[in-house]
Amino acid sequence: MRGLGLMSGTSADGVDAAVLDLAVAGCGGYRGVFTHAFEPALRTEVLAANGPLGVEAMAQLDRRLGACYARVAREAVDRLGPVDFIALHGQTIRHQPRGEPGFTLQIGAAADIAVATGLTVVHDFRRTDVAAGGEGAPLVPPFHQYCFQDEQPRLVLNLGGMANVTWLPGTGDPRPLLAFDCGPGNVLMDAAVELCSAGQATCDVDGRLAAAGQCDVVRLEEWLDHVFFRQAPPKSTGRETFGMPLVTRWWSSWRGSAADFLATLTALTAESVARAVRAWTPGAAEMLVFGGGAENQALMQALQDAMKETRVLHGGRHSGIPGQALEALAFAWLGSQCLLGKRLDLERVTGAQHPMILGNILPGDNWPDLLVQLSQQPEITAREGPYRALRSV
Repeated sequence: MRGLGLMSGTSADGVDAAVLDLAVAGCGGYRGVFTHAFEPALRTEVLAANGPLGVEAMAQLDRRLGACYARVAREAVDRLGPVDFIALHGQTIRHQPRGEPGFTLQIGAAADIAVATGLTVVHDFRRTDVAAGGEGAPLVPPFHQYCFQDEQPRLVLNLGGMANVTWLPGTGDPRPLLAFDCGPGNVLMDAAVELCSAGQATCDVDGRLAAAGQCDVVRLEEWLDHVFFRQAPPKSTGRETFGMPLVTRWWSSWRGSAADFLATLTALTAESVARAVRAWTPGAAEMLVFGGGAENQALMQALQDAMKETRVLHGGRHSGIPGQALEALAFAWLGSQCLLGKRLDLERVTGAQHPMILGNILPGDNWPDLLVQLSQQPEITAREGPYRALRSV
């Protein structure tokens, strides 16, 4: 069984589409990635959706994103080969799991994808976790364990818009998987570049601007006093907390250069990760780094400087899985777990109060054939379940 994961994250820079072959265990199931950048107008609309958004505007953006995802899915299948289902993360436009009541919302019409491709779509993964008392994020850590668990404990860091870290126990170690959001990944740096360039640039390529500046250690300590950094896990965050409004406020009182501002924001991401790892994990000898931040040389060096006790490694070069593919692959895997009816225990990750099956299934034209294929999976044939009536088909 092969799944196509579609991921667009808080950086709002585009869609990553990656294929996972579930017949091959772990990293060996990776079959390729295709990345599509958002058109500038769509990216602007997505970023604006972090502010006030009416129902009609949200519904229109939902359809526009759905059309974009559908085009990406079709092209990914053309490039990477046929798949049996699609797993859609969607675009997060609100994430407030500690509200009254807590909620998280990802949009991007799954129905448009199912109609355009004829494939079954698994989507809306996060809200089930929130309903079970969890943060709704991070959801990728069980896939980290599936791919990267080793004889010794290991850390896996994802540097997307936000930063989240996973601590993996060594093989045979009875201690549980731990994971949580550390705070900002690239989001504040990207916002600062956009602000300081008047919209002419959207990121600090290779960390060159930050490398040309000097960190203001006094400001850094002030910023590290943010309440989120002091909050114990389980915890998650988003643009509501770390976004352009915060960067604009900090920049308005800044008296140094733009390069120094970028250097200090880069140090903020690195130092917040390092302090979180020391405070809330047992630590490990090595840390694999994925996501766009892994390509930022200034940030990678800042991480190594802040975590001298840990070897900081570029995850893509170490594992063979490109950084832009990892989260899309993770959602392909999460989609398979939903289709197989597998509950995930995320108590030490999101704080969910009991194991849950994550995701909703939207049947496509291939649903009857997919049901037959699912009925033949070892996970289904070994137990009573919803597909048992199809075993003789």
